Amino acid sequence: MKEYITDANVVFSCLISGRENYQKLFCEYRFYLPDFALHEIQYYQELILSKTKLAPEKLKEYTLMLFNNITVVPNFLISTQSYLQAFQLCKDIDENDVAYLALSLEFDMTLLTKDEVLAKGLREKGYTKIITMKEFFEEI
Repeated sequence: MKEYITDANVVFSCLISGRENYQKLFCEYRFYLPDFALHEIQYYQELILSKTKLAPEKLKEYTLMLFNNITVVPNFLISTQSYLQAFQLCKDIDENDVAYLALSLEFDMTLLTKDEVLAKGLREKGYTKIITMKEFFEEI
């Protein structure tokens, strides 16, 4: 099973849309998410609940299905070195993405994101282990 690091925006999109192609994505691939992302998801829960296209019971089922294939990684498993390297790469793009990139660096896995600006900025700096959702769906 192919594995990816993902950011909260991917999870937000899945929860809001409830689309079947996201279900397939989360059943066929394994994802890792830094624990920091759970705070982001909680912070935006009202927005997610107000925008989701799913009925409350379906949203519960869908969320549990998604998180069945997401491993939440505790922050202490990410080295200071990975955080420093991620900060250097992200500092002039978006510092809010440091934790996601640090996890990607730590586990040497591709980062899946909806953030086109982040992907472009990191690629310009030579970081290639990143793929946007658009690119991902074009590949599969």
